[in-house]
Amino acid sequence: MNDVCGYLVAPIIGVPFASHRHEHFTHHRYTNIKGKDPDYLISEMGKGPFSVLLTTLKFFYAQNSFFAENNWHSADLKERVVYSAELCFSLGWRLLAILLIDQPGISIVVLVGYFFGGLFTAYWFAYRPHYPYDNTERYQNTSSLIMPPWMRPLEWFWLGQNIHSVHHLFPRVPFYRYHALHREIEPILRAHGTPIIGIWSRAPVT
Repeated sequence: MNDVCGYLVAPIIGVPFASHRHEHFTHHRYTNIKGKDPDYLISEMGKGPFSVLLTTLKFFYAQNSFFAENNWHSADLKERVVYSAELCFSLGWRLLAILLIDQPGISIVVLVGYFFGGLFTAYWFAYRPHYPYDNTERYQNTSSLIMPPWMRPLEWFWLGQNIHSVHHLFPRVPFYRYHALHREIEPILRAHGTPIIGIWSRAPVT
């Protein structure tokens, strides 16, 4: 089921699942370690508006090219074909939409929509949970971002990723169990120094 969801969503978000899977496992293995964590480049977002733009573009490149740069030579033919097919399909449907849909601004909708989708993902699902990128300890390298009561209906839209600490500690736990598990193990998380902070204020939540 995980693979089915990954391959279905991949052409929509423009990130080949065959590449993202390897990239994400590497990120989990080396979280916040500069030079080893492929997501560490997202830490540059905090340097200003231009850095946000540049980092988002680097994020797209890293997600799409990770397999080719790191796994291509060790991959079998099937893996190479799947990755290549995903990449072609992801680029192809966007190009066809721009060329064949005779509507003003279609290229802006496709390209700008793609950019802001990636920006949202990089900022909220990577930058904010790992900021300030200065801790590599297992229980402390990722935050739990607690939403205020008025935002609770949006937690399903977030797919539980605001409780990113649970995702890193227990990657096999499905997203719909993050909140229940977080409530269950919260005393353990606090004892180990896991940052449990407000999603906006980043102040500790007691």
